[in-house]
Amino acid sequence: MTTPDRDDRPLADDMSLPVNVVPNANWALPDGWDWHSTSTSQPNAATFHISHSDVTRVFTDVLTPSDSPPEAYFVLKKDIPLVIIDSLDQYWAAESKTALPLNGLRVPIAADTVAEAKSKLAADLAAQLRLLAMLSAGGTTLAPQLQENFLMLSQVLGQRE
Repeated sequence: MTTPDRDDRPLADDMSLPVNVVPNANWALPDGWDWHSTSTSQPNAATFHISHSDVTRVFTDVLTPSDSPPEAYFVLKKDIPLVIIDSLDQYWAAESKTALPLNGLRVPIAADTVAEAKSKLAADLAAQLRLLAMLSAGGTTLAPQLQENFLMLSQVLGQRE
């Protein structure tokens, strides 16, 4: 086994890799992995909650400028179609990928009411734009996917007046 401080170590020898890498093998689930191995990160928690809840309704809605919370630095300047999932104990709001095809992992925002879920989603989108604007202004070169997200979000959000 190669030493961990060398950059030329093969992937199979990487101690941080949680699976055994077998060249030319093709399977989707490594031996010994089951639902107990999932992390508690927000995407997995949201997926687990939605897939293990009694979903009664899935319907569409619209995120409008009035849904932007008063403390948000950026507010919506145009409507965004939404998908709302009712899991009986919470409402999950997510923007339509066809209208706002953001790159990366997007997780629905959960709340006790539809209005609260919409407000939280508007705040989340505003926070993403603010972070990307700060990174971009700080001289950081954004990855191409983040640059696309920055451009898309800046088309639907504007500074609060």
